[in-house]
Parts: sequence; C-alpha cells; structure tokens
Amino acid sequence: MLEAHVVAALVNSTWQSGLVALAAFVALRTFKRTSAAARCAVWYGVLAIVALLPVVDVATSLSARAIAVPAAASSGSLGTVGARALRPSDPSALWASASARPPLAERVAIAIGSVAPWVERAWLAVALALGLQLLYEMARLVRAKRRIVPLDRVVAVPPGTRTFRVGASDDVEMPCVLGLVDPVVVLPRALARALSEGDLARVVLHEAAHVERRDDWVHLLERVLHVAFFFNPIVYAIGRRLEVEREIACDDLAIARCGNRLAYASCLSSLAVVLSGARPAPAPALFSGRRQLIVRVERLLDAGHDGSTRTGPRAAVALAAIVAVAFVVAHFGIPVRAQLAAVAAPHEPARPAPVATRIRASLPMLARTPRLQAPHARSRPRPARPRPARLAPVPALSRSIGDLILMRKHDVSAKFVADVDSALEAKASAVALVALRDHDVTPAYLAQLKIAGVRSKCGFDFVRLHDHGVTPLVVAKLALRVGKLKLSVDRLVRMADAGT
Repeated sequence: MLEAHVVAALVNSTWQSGLVALAAFVALRTFKRTSAAARCAVWYGVLAIVALLPVVDVATSLSARAIAVPAAASSGSLGTVGARALRPSDPSALWASASARPPLAERVAIAIGSVAPWVERAWLAVALALGLQLLYEMARLVRAKRRIVPLDRVVAVPPGTRTFRVGASDDVEMPCVLGLVDPVVVLPRALARALSEGDLARVVLHEAAHVERRDDWVHLLERVLHVAFFFNPIVYAIGRRLEVEREIACDDLAIARCGNRLAYASCLSSLAVVLSGARPAPAPALFSGRRQLIVRVERLLDAGHDGSTRTGPRAAVALAAIVAVAFVVAHFGIPVRAQLAAVAAPHEPARPAPVATRIRASLPMLARTPRLQAPHARSRPRPARPRPARLAPVPALSRSIGDLILMRKHDVSAKFVADVDSALEAKASAVALVALRDHDVTPAYLAQLKIAGVRSKCGFDFVRLHDHGVTPLVVAKLALRVGKLKLSVDRLVRMADAGT
C-alpha cells in the first residue's frame, strides 16, 4: 500500500503548503520595510519547506506503520487497509463493536486506498509529460546558447563572484541569462543595437545580478518543483511571488552599482513598450509581464523602499517562525495515515500441501505404528517397546493421516472440529478447519451468522466474511431490510467493501 501513503502525502501537502504560505505572508506583512533580497530568501525557504512536506509525511507514515504492524501481529489482530480493521477475537466484543458505524478514518482510508493506484499513475504520467516538456525547453536554450555571437558594443560591468559573457542572438526575444555552466547574458540583436549606452549598461547590470545571485540554478530547481507539484496551486502562487521579489532584488543590486534610481525606472518603462509583444524565455529574464513591471516601478519610486542587497536578521526571524508553523502542520493530516499505521498485514489462507509432501510427512508416523500380530504369535513373549506418540483425539477418524497431521500442526483440537461441524451442520474439510483456525474464526461467530441468516456450509465463506468485517449484527440488520434469502456471501462481501 505504498501508493496510499504517496497519495495521502500529496493530498496533505496541498493544504499544508497553504498554511505555510499563509504564515509566510503574515510574517512578511509584519516586517513591512524589508528588502527584496530578504523577502526573496523567505520565499525560497517556503518553497523548500513545501517540497519537503510530502517526503516527511511519507517517511513518518511508513515508520509508524513499521512499528504498529509487528505489534498488531504479535497480539493476534488481523486487518487490511480499508476493508478490514483490527477486531477482537471475543464474540461479545464483536457484537459491541458492530453496533458502531466505521469511523471517518476507516471510510477515508477505504476511498483513498481504492483509488490510490490510479491517482499515482495519473500523477506520474502528467509529471513525466511536463518533465519531457522541460527537457525540450532546456535543449532549446542549449542550442540557442551555442549560436550566440559576441556583442559588438563594449559594456562596463563591475566584476562579481561569477564570470559571464555578454552576447546577442536572434533566438531570444527578451534579455535573459543562459546560465548553469558558463553563464551568458543574451540580448536580442535588434534591441542591443537600438539601446543607448546607459540603458544597455542598466539591462546588462540587471542580468548580471541574476548571475551573481545564481538565479539560473534556482530557477531550474523551481521549474522542477512545478513539474512535481503541478496539481498544487500554492506552488504556483509561491513561484509568482518569488519571481517578483527576485526581479526587484536584481533591480536593487543593479541600482546599487549604477546609482540612478529614476533613470533605471525610466529604462524599465521604455523597455516595456518596446518588448510588449515579446515572449519571455524559460530562464531568468528582464521581466515576464506588465503587472510585474508595474509593481517593480512602484517599488523603485517608493521613498520608503529598502534597497539593501543583504537579507538581514528579519529574514532569519521570519524563516524561524515559518519553520515552526511547518513543524506543527506536518503533525496533522487526513486520517488515512493513522489508519494505515494501525493495521497489520492479512494472513493468507492456508493452502493444502501437495499429496507427495503429505505422504512424506506421514511416513515417519507410519514407521512408528505397531504392526498387527498374527493369532498364533501372541503367545510368544516379545520385549516391551516404547509406544509411539499418539495424535490428539480428533473426531471423524475416516480422515487421512496427512489431514490429521495438518490439523495437529495448526492446533485444531477435537472440540474445535466438533463445534465447527455443529455450527455448519456439515462436515468441514481439513483445509477449511485450518483456515478457520488461522483466521481466528470462532464457532460462536459461525453460529451467530447462521442465526442472522447466512446460508452456507462452506467454511471458506465464513473466512471471507470475517476478513471483510461482516458481523452478525450487520447481517441481522440487513436481513430485516432485504430479506434473509437475498443475502448471499458474495453480496455481503461487496456491501462490506463498499462501506454500506
């Protein structure tokens, strides 16, 4: 049931990421005068937490199941996810527990456990398609990077921690950074010729800030998370907020080097008119939309804007608060995880051993059986021999020796056989008796089901009913509604699996 763990973790991460993003929004609203670099660092931390939430959920769920399953198995409890819950072997406890409707955790576990394989396959299929699309875009950028020509104009850029080249190309429609290895600041060839010396330097400084901040690598990781969490709208909302703060942080870094805020804002406004119909590249670019540009210009012209290029202590405080919220949120989830951890693996019904195996198992017993002596030989004195160990008394001595040995290995007593035969009103086979014994199906349970209206003389039918959680009280209630003659074993099993 690993699929159920994965699906539950993905569902949990959807609303958990919403709470974490809300905590980040409240924290940043508390520190209103915070630099864009600090806000960008906070949103980076939020994105990392959102990516780790499903991993933590699956790990916690599997570890809880690993602890609970041996404990349930050692106590003799049986159950499966959704269809079977832990039930006591005492018939009186069965009557007491049958009066209550299955809890919400079990019903949700049934629903998710039934659709988990299909949901996981659909998620993998969509993620694979989006991943192939991302690889195609990366291949296009690599091809465009090979066709870049050096810029025929000299641009003075202060040196940073990463070296980069400046070039022009007809394959891009907007200034961007083709980074990762050997980063290159690329401008459209027509735009590079039309810009003035000052505006060209400002555009290159903005893209150089992306190189300095290693936004090319972070942007790639962000795209990978979008592929994995394509179903989560919170991830896309965080990505949009992160993109705005990242561009403003690069604006602040570029202004810190060129030193003219108004001229930089004017350059952005003029470029918005020129590049209004341009398509942004799947890489850190100058801007991605008119709405983003308006926010950036307003932030640049705000007199109280903090243009610091450092994160500062406020970002650390906000991240600490967000991590605390994430730690609390990760302990809660839909009740499927507790249900998965509280059940043990079902017992497989005992299968009859092959005939050759049963014969070989019975040979030692046959060798120790005393021979019948002829009448004339009874007078001869014979030395006393130790008598072989006798099998436990089991009724119906017409059974084969292999069946007797099989029942003895599974602790099938004579009283159990007599009670089962009496409850079934028929002679049960050795294999059916072993299956009833291994699955903790008591004769009282058989008798109560027979009284409630179950018409069957096959022991395996009662094993199915017991494993699927069908109780005598439920059968009695259904018999009053639909009639005893209509309650077949298959119908009862289907109704129990459907939760009715």
